[in-house]
Amino acid sequence: MQAAAAQAARLRVASAENRWQAAKQQARAAKRRRKEVKLMARRARKQAKLAKADLADARKTLAEAEAKLALSDRRVATRKPAPAKAKTKPVTKRTAAASKQKPVPVRQLPAVPSAPPPATELAAPVMPLIPEAQTGNQS
Repeated sequence: MQAAAAQAARLRVASAENRWQAAKQQARAAKRRRKEVKLMARRARKQAKLAKADLADARKTLAEAEAKLALSDRRVATRKPAPAKAKTKPVTKRTAAASKQKPVPVRQLPAVPSAPPPATELAAPVMPLIPEAQTGNQS
């Protein structure tokens, strides 16, 4: 009977140990979830702060643009009308033809090299002119 009691006690210890391990794992998972939620909340607060700053910047830019637009509209409305231009001479056939002519392009002179061109291999060799009388070939 003592063996049976010991066996039952072992079973109770094993089941209690299993429950303890499961509870410990659940507590670890809950802690991890809380950590993740805390991290997500921190990220959300940071993004909200950035969005708020972006909104303030956009509102400021809009206000500046509207102020410039209002100022330019006011300037256009208060500007004095331009004075009337003097009458121009009537266009004759001669002045109309002269205005249609294309301007003469300016001619450019070719560039003059400062040094003579380099000698090429195809150039004929320079031979001195010797009269036939000096060579001794008389025919």
